[in-house]
Amino acid sequence: MALPKYDQIAADIRGRIVRGELKAGDALLSEQELTERWKVSRGTVTKALGLLRQEGLIETRQGAGSKVKERAPLARTAAERYRTAVETGNIYTAGEYAEIVSAEMVVAPEDVAGALGVEPGDRVARRQRVTFEGEVPTATSISWFTAEVAEAAPRLLLRERIREGTTRYVEMQTGRRPHSGRDLWTSRLASDEELALLRLEGPAAVSESRHHAYCSEGRPLTYEVGITPGGRWARTEEYSMEA
Repeated sequence: MALPKYDQIAADIRGRIVRGELKAGDALLSEQELTERWKVSRGTVTKALGLLRQEGLIETRQGAGSKVKERAPLARTAAERYRTAVETGNIYTAGEYAEIVSAEMVVAPEDVAGALGVEPGDRVARRQRVTFEGEVPTATSISWFTAEVAEAAPRLLLRERIREGTTRYVEMQTGRRPHSGRDLWTSRLASDEELALLRLEGPAAVSESRHHAYCSEGRPLTYEVGITPGGRWARTEEYSMEA
């Protein structure tokens, strides 16, 4: 399902900000330039920039155009991390890294079994990490994989960073290329474990994303549950993950 044009424009600029390609203080293209580049109406561009202002990513001044706003570090979506891995060979941007909390085979909880297309109680791979930008924890996430995928991609069960990212690594090991993804977003209070991992004072609101990635055959490649501190945007979308 294609996103509306204004959402595509906002997603493109948002992704460049989150990946560090556009930094605080950098000027965006003018509305006229964006209109010509995307071949859309001025109103569509205005709506896209308005969405980014609501998210606190840019600021606009009369006669001076729009620029990237100073902000707290933002967690990247699974699709943005995969795109970075394909383009650069490294899932992490400058100043970003992850600490692997656990990597093990466990019994599949019911939601994981449903997402991966296995039976509840089947053995699956569970890989948990905390992502940092500098010294600031920006997210914690748990990625899940079937036993078949884990056998083909043994580094998933090592507590070591996979610099190309787990989805890209699985693709290289299995030949199954991500074709589509589906993300569900919600918000809730952080658990005690999440408060500790993200260095938050409780009670604290967090955003929870549930990411599903599928290969061209429609089979699940990975299921990831990501947690980020409050103040992030929340949305549900479906999109192509083909590079």
